[in-house]
Amino acid sequence: MSFCNKVVLITGAGSGIGAATAIAFSKQSAKLSLVDINEKDLNKTAEICKTNEVLKVVADLARDEDIKRIFDETIAKYGKLDILVNCAGTYMPSNIESENLMKIYDRIQAVNLRSIVALTNCAVNAIIEAKGSVISICSVSAKLTTKYNIPYSVSKAGLLHFTKCAAIELADKGVRVNCISPGVVKTNIFQSSGLNEKEISMCLDTCVDSTPLGSMIQPEEIADMVLYLSSDKARNITGTDYVVDGGMLLNGLIVLR
Repeated sequence: MSFCNKVVLITGAGSGIGAATAIAFSKQSAKLSLVDINEKDLNKTAEICKTNEVLKVVADLARDEDIKRIFDETIAKYGKLDILVNCAGTYMPSNIESENLMKIYDRIQAVNLRSIVALTNCAVNAIIEAKGSVISICSVSAKLTTKYNIPYSVSKAGLLHFTKCAAIELADKGVRVNCISPGVVKTNIFQSSGLNEKEISMCLDTCVDSTPLGSMIQPEEIADMVLYLSSDKARNITGTDYVVDGGMLLNGLIVLR
């Protein structure tokens, strides 16, 4: 599988699934536009991918002007865009009784859903011209009912539906739109959530214990699925949510805290 001369834009490329995806594409000769809010993390990923052409864009996806800048800088460097991979995401626990629910809700929606709609809208004409694809990292939280998780779960449910809506609109233009719903993946998303280490450990242990296969998913496993869905091997796959959860959805309700 080679992506030679393909231009791939990846958000959240500084760590976790985004970083693993960037590294996987670099190994397949892709030209990369890497985006993250954390410049230090972004530089680390770019250094690993330095054997290929790499553009680094430090940006806050909650800002519309940054969304436009991401796309403009990508086109300015490469002149085209073949694949958009939306990996960036944020998580903060909250419930319907929280005094700061709406502040948390707005931030999570801005990063996890609105930015994806906005960036896809910005990039869509270029992707149509390339007959490329859009892949977003969703979550099993889009389908599960969990405590203290309203903003995050709602954002991912919206992303799942957006994927299907965009897929049907773009199918006759030769563009494929898919998403991947991971289960428990070893990333740093919890570290920036406000949870302490004990709470994070409890969350992860609870989730892994509820997974039939009983194992933590590695970011590289999700990256492998991204590459597959981006490739010609998946040329007839669109509007689909690929679940990589170790069987977690088989158990239904999961209480995280």
